[in-house]
Amino acid sequence: MRPAVLRPATAALLAVTWAAAAQAQSAPRPEQQLAALVKAYLALETPPGWEATDKLPLVKWAGGVTMLQNCLPDGGCFVRQGTATVGGRTITVVATGARSFVLFVYLRNGGAAVGEAAMVGALGAASLTTTLARCPVPGSAGGTNWYRVAGGGQPGILSVQTTCNGRPCEGLSLSHGTDLPALQPNQLALYSESCGAGAERKAVASNKPHEALAEAVVALLTPAAGAALPDWKAFQGLQAGIAWDSAGPKAVNYSSLGDPNPWSLNGTATYAQRSFSARASGTQTQVKTVHLEEIGQHPRGEHMLGVVHTRGIAVRLVRCGPVYTQSTNNWYSLQSAGTRPAMIRQSIRYDGNQVSDAYELRLDGTLPPRDPRDREPGVSGCQ
Repeated sequence: MRPAVLRPATAALLAVTWAAAAQAQSAPRPEQQLAALVKAYLALETPPGWEATDKLPLVKWAGGVTMLQNCLPDGGCFVRQGTATVGGRTITVVATGARSFVLFVYLRNGGAAVGEAAMVGALGAASLTTTLARCPVPGSAGGTNWYRVAGGGQPGILSVQTTCNGRPCEGLSLSHGTDLPALQPNQLALYSESCGAGAERKAVASNKPHEALAEAVVALLTPAAGAALPDWKAFQGLQAGIAWDSAGPKAVNYSSLGDPNPWSLNGTATYAQRSFSARASGTQTQVKTVHLEEIGQHPRGEHMLGVVHTRGIAVRLVRCGPVYTQSTNNWYSLQSAGTRPAMIRQSIRYDGNQVSDAYELRLDGTLPPRDPRDREPGVSGCQ
């Protein structure tokens, strides 16, 4: 039998087909491309400057860095936008950060899902180690896992989102360091940071930060029965979530801060992942005032004193501070049948959609001397 002889056209077609098959076999898979992008990001300096984003593979940036009118919840006030093509999928890329450096890089897949398991496997194949650090609480609406990633230069955090409001979606975020990004208040009950095998996966917090802060304020109020003001030992024993300096109160001069009390004690507090510095002041034997100041910012729109009211404490506006466009400083009375009257100043500093809170709680129920610019309730917008 004579061997079959391929016609030239057929031979050319087969050659093209074989070449295409060989090229497809050698081309990196989508998860491998994303793993390469993650590895390149971790290899950047810390914190990476905006020019460093040009080194990320796959990404085509649409332009330069743009300043936002309102900063984002992740703290970024500047953004750079671009796209990437991964296995035929169009990936939207957004980098956020400060004026001179990048904080986060976000990727949103608009095509077929690459798959979380495939991506984590590709990271391992690229000599990166991943450790699940934050995960959804079972039965909750949480749809994102956060991984600590190491082995690619700088340590980093990778989040993989697989559901959006109950619907399938796919998004990634990248940041440097080992600290997990802060959760938004409405996410605290959805996620756990105990994600190991057999872990109970309890929620990060059952209350929102302003609710936990309100509970602390109520706990600090002096009971109606007993001494008019607490002594230092009793005060430090209150269950208000504050870690006080173990050295105890010290003689100070805080008159420059508007605090006439000669003794003070410093501490720190964290309420549902929101951090505060704390300071108590008074005489050598009694505590008279507690100061709490937020470290950082949070989304505006909370009503901490409204939560205090729901705990049986009557909250009444008694004085408004000077008119400022970037902050408010208002005094409220706190009264109930079970507690001695107290005064609290709520100071809120505004930065676009973000705010930072500070509080001065006067356990003796007094008000500081009136500033001539202060306003009475119902006067000049004081309400």
